[in-house]
Amino acid sequence: MRRVPPKTTVDDLPREIAAPNAYKSPAPPVVVEAWCLGVERMDRATLDRFTRDIWRRFEHGNFRQRRRIMMLRTSVRATALGMLAVSALGLAHGQAPGTHQGTDSLPGRVVDVKAGEFFFQSPDTIPAGLTTFRLRQIGLVVDRLSAGATGRALVADKGDDTRGAHMLWVVRLDEGKTVADLHRAAQAGERTTPWAPQLGGPGFALPPRTSNATLDLAPGNYALVCYIGSARADRTRYHLLNGMFRALTVLPAAAAKVAIPRPDVIARITEGGTVLFSAPIAAGRMVIRVENETREEYQFSFQRVPSGLTGKQFLSQPPSSGPGVPWGGLSSVPQGRVVTTTIDFEPGEYVVGTWPPIRHPTSQVITVAPGRR
Repeated sequence: MRRVPPKTTVDDLPREIAAPNAYKSPAPPVVVEAWCLGVERMDRATLDRFTRDIWRRFEHGNFRQRRRIMMLRTSVRATALGMLAVSALGLAHGQAPGTHQGTDSLPGRVVDVKAGEFFFQSPDTIPAGLTTFRLRQIGLVVDRLSAGATGRALVADKGDDTRGAHMLWVVRLDEGKTVADLHRAAQAGERTTPWAPQLGGPGFALPPRTSNATLDLAPGNYALVCYIGSARADRTRYHLLNGMFRALTVLPAAAAKVAIPRPDVIARITEGGTVLFSAPIAAGRMVIRVENETREEYQFSFQRVPSGLTGKQFLSQPPSSGPGVPWGGLSSVPQGRVVTTTIDFEPGEYVVGTWPPIRHPTSQVITVAPGRR
């Protein structure tokens, strides 16, 4: 069974950071070390039982039991030290855990973010500079795919047709604000605030595909947020209010600044949300620079046309009809901003749009030809 992290609430957020060594655990060092080694490998209930068992052995056990535990600690310590050494080497080069430099030919430093109901898994800190956020779905939609579900049944649950679909917005927190302030603003009904500008982010892609967005980040405080459901009258369907947000600190980087690569295609979002491409899209990996020339925020998404339909037939269906195959794109391209995404295309027909749902008058069908230009 997949481990699902607990939902984050405002009460869980730290109020202040204790000074180093301000707290000393009463547990024996081996219990503390075993807990630290196990925290990423066990669910909470198993970890609690494991910790209590080791404590009990040290409090009431005999010398032979203690020696057995000490031998276990020695064996896992060697592995842990090796992992720590690799981690330290990455940090020395400005690379935070959970980030990768130039992974899979994506631009800049790659930060992997996993999304489920209702949480993000990602690093707490990353270096400043060119960063690609790569979003992977690990929640309800994965289970539904394994069960053979299709269409809206992949993400619909408990009367909510978007419960299992997650996107990522990267939000910069100015004026000393925190994710707790952002959550309180959402509770008060504020979708946007002057001190929390949205920079864009990766949209939804059907697993095992991932989506990504490349941004140039300055040092500061940020939040990773899923705004899906924000326009719903039913506030229980708003992902942010369900705890789907996470703090991110961007630290000054020691490494040289990396330039964003030259795009294969430029996509211009014009008035009304119509997209104009600078060149045709071909099969293979395409770096797409998306420029929003309007004063409105738009998403930018691709859906592959389902087999048995043409793109024209797909767009002519009622908006309530089943979706195509979500192929990736961007959750948001803010007004006047530029966001880059990298997408691997297969030959066939796709629909590109900037409005949800994708069956919108401004959406258009594009044909991806075999082979790169």
